Amino acid sequence: MTSYYYIASDIELPSGIYTENGFEENKGIGVVSIDNSLDLTRSKQAVQGLKYPIQLEIVNGLCDPVTLEPDTYYELTLLYKYIYEVTREHKLCTIEIAHIWNEHRRDFKIKKKKKILLKQLKSPKELLLHEGEALIIKKTTNW
Repeated sequence: MTSYYYIASDIELPSGIYTENGFEENKGIGVVSIDNSLDLTRSKQAVQGLKYPIQLEIVNGLCDPVTLEPDTYYELTLLYKYIYEVTREHKLCTIEIAHIWNEHRRDFKIKKKKKILLKQLKSPKELLLHEGEALIIKKTTNW
């Protein structure tokens, strides 16, 4: 059983190894996650309850799905930064993040949704989600 964070959106989301300096370039030797990075992998997984198609996945999630204890705060901070970076040039957009266990005996389904405006998202800790929970982040103005 593997924990995943799935990311869907109504805008195109870039994928790859994301660090505090942005995306690492692939030097032709394959993409390998490095320390202090976030591996944003392309995905076409379907999850019931999300409005937009899933574009990215983070394998092994970002936190324990029960206690919400982050695996590393660094990855959480990078996801927070990534969300602000990819939405910067858009006046209106939506990012949906879901925390799902990938297990053959369970449906990929959202049990609970939380909504927040991007301008109200003040801390990376707000991205911590229980298993089956989704966070819908809406940007309504270009500020």
